[in-house]
Amino acid sequence: MTLRELRVNDVAVVSDATLGLDSGFGVLTGETGAGKSVCITALRIALGGRADTDVIRPAATAARVAAAFQDVPASVTQRLVELGIPPDDLATLSREVPRSGRSTCRVNGALVSQAVLREIGDALVEVTAQGASQRLMRRAWQRDLLDSAGGDTTSAARQRVADAVLAMRAADSALESARRASRSDAAALDRARALVADLGALELRAGEDSELAGECLMLRHAAAIVGAASALAGAAAGDETGAADLVAAGSVDAGALGGLDPALASLAERAVSLVDVLRELALDARRHAAGVSVDEGRLAEIEQRLDLLARVARRHGSIEEAIADLDGASELLAAAEGGEDAASRLEAGATAAREAVAQAASALGAARSAAARRLEQAVTAELRDLELPHARFRIILGRSPDPLGVDLGDGIPVRCGLHGVDDVDFRFAANRGMVPVPLDEGPSGGELSRISLALSAVVTEEAAPVLVLDEVDAGIGGETAARVGDVLAAIGENRQVLAVTHRAEIAARAGHHLVVSKRDDPGGAVASVAPVDGEPRVHEIARLMSGRATPAALDRAGELLDEGRDGSARPRARSATRTM
Repeated sequence: MTLRELRVNDVAVVSDATLGLDSGFGVLTGETGAGKSVCITALRIALGGRADTDVIRPAATAARVAAAFQDVPASVTQRLVELGIPPDDLATLSREVPRSGRSTCRVNGALVSQAVLREIGDALVEVTAQGASQRLMRRAWQRDLLDSAGGDTTSAARQRVADAVLAMRAADSALESARRASRSDAAALDRARALVADLGALELRAGEDSELAGECLMLRHAAAIVGAASALAGAAAGDETGAADLVAAGSVDAGALGGLDPALASLAERAVSLVDVLRELALDARRHAAGVSVDEGRLAEIEQRLDLLARVARRHGSIEEAIADLDGASELLAAAEGGEDAASRLEAGATAAREAVAQAASALGAARSAAARRLEQAVTAELRDLELPHARFRIILGRSPDPLGVDLGDGIPVRCGLHGVDDVDFRFAANRGMVPVPLDEGPSGGELSRISLALSAVVTEEAAPVLVLDEVDAGIGGETAARVGDVLAAIGENRQVLAVTHRAEIAARAGHHLVVSKRDDPGGAVASVAPVDGEPRVHEIARLMSGRATPAALDRAGELLDEGRDGSARPRARSATRTM
């Protein structure tokens, strides 16, 4: 997936800018205060983040942003379909923030709520500003990332757990129905039998009443529809009085004189084309008239069925509720007719299903434990290369007691879902002698930023969102900056990365480079964004090093760019997934 373009209009100092982006690793640089962070703010707004009116450019009435994505994950496309938003080659998220009133959010041009925009945005982009990545803090995401690091072994074990849990839920439901039937009195069973007798033969189908109502309306007006279609066919091309024949006759003289008047020749050509369109229209109208059935018998049948469905809906609330009532009554009778033997079989089946879940969950837990140890080692090694020499990364696997949960063999039932029984908690300690703490309790912003980098470097997520890092270089020196650049370039081999940076060592390792610049206009400061390559890029790298393009800085900038292009000389990031 790739963020192809970010359009920014009237956001802070940016009046009108378009950021064209490529896949892989890219950087955004510029003078302090030029507007780099404004671009990240604009992206956050497009993704459904908070947008106050103070982001609007002083002379403007509204701020407008749009982000276009290519090759979005199938899960996002499916979600758009569920929301009734037509998918496109590009997924475009846009937003307008006016000075008065609420902001307007759109996805592929369709109006959506801010919550929906944020949901889609979170699936497409991970924005990390000084470690403030919402994904990084979520326990569910930590669990999913650990499973990604576990590879096929963990993925298969997790699927077995999900299948076993679904089977257990079905067995528990059947057992509960049998128990409910055993507790039901004769009157309840009689009511169930009456309901089945009343509705069973009707062959109810959800949505049938709406479908039949539409067909009924068509049949009631069938004669009028046929007449209108026939009249349209006659007007377009009927005998010699239709529009097609009249236009055709008029075009003959115009065509003959076209050699004398080019404008008249053009009109004659348009007339000939119009004749074809009119005749095709007439043909389609006649076909439609022929296909419309004036069927009084079918109309009577539908009206009778609609009357029956209306009576059922009045008694039960709706056709869908009637179907649910019928299903419940049928289930109750089936359970009651099975007797004690059926109840015993169902109870044995539920017990066996629960044991199968316990076995699958235990196997998944073992796979996760092994994956956790390998991931700890890989991430800790990355962190030490990122100027955290005494860092320790830990993964704690825990379980939550639940009286209605699954017993794994120790007599203590624990909560179990489709993902298993394990609660995954990433922890971190920066120095020796420190106890690793959860990521949302202790690490600084800079440390969290490096943890995020290390995790991205060692685990390749399927359908990973675009990674955007603001001020990724805060508090690091030259050697560490070079290492950060290497890590970002390695991540960019599998995932699009965009970093805002002040460090030449990082910028020189990017595959594409955008520069934000600002100028003073009579209406106020205006920022612009442009890609740089060749000599302009050498000058920008030199400016990042020394503030100005001195001969020495230019020479060193050229060397850094050569190092960045020489992928064979770059240390590769350790991949936990490759060792699992």
